[in-house]
Amino acid sequence: MKYNTSYILNKEYFIESYEQSLPFSDRRKPKYGLVVFLAVLALFSIYQLQQHYVGYFLVALAVLEVVAFTYQKAWWVARQRLSRAAGNEVQLNVDEQGISTIFNGKKKLQSWSDIHDLIATDKGIIVVNNKGHRHYLSNSILNDEVIAFINTHKKQKPL
Repeated sequence: MKYNTSYILNKEYFIESYEQSLPFSDRRKPKYGLVVFLAVLALFSIYQLQQHYVGYFLVALAVLEVVAFTYQKAWWVARQRLSRAAGNEVQLNVDEQGISTIFNGKKKLQSWSDIHDLIATDKGIIVVNNKGHRHYLSNSILNDEVIAFINTHKKQKPL
């Protein structure tokens, strides 16, 4: 089988990629321990050591961590939209060799032996390679035949 398609890396694609990948990420839970630790250190620094500047700095770090978690989706999407990749076309090829992409004249191939895991989500597939890098493929750019082909190749791969 040989499947070729192309898609644009736009805001909608980035939002979908983030939302579908987040449940499988370590960033889905806030770091309460870190925030409490920073706050305790700040209070200790302000009241016991009389180091107000250090204490205020630690309070600012705790607040920054809370803000970073609260706005992590918007921040991630904004960073992706500011990257060189945003707005460009990606050509996706799925065949017997693996899954390859062509972007800005550069071809990258994920051979079937390099794919460690496939994670099915509500709106797509997360391809995990042997190094642990994750790549999201939306179902909107794949048809049922290609999804079945990808899943079949993953099951045939020896451990």
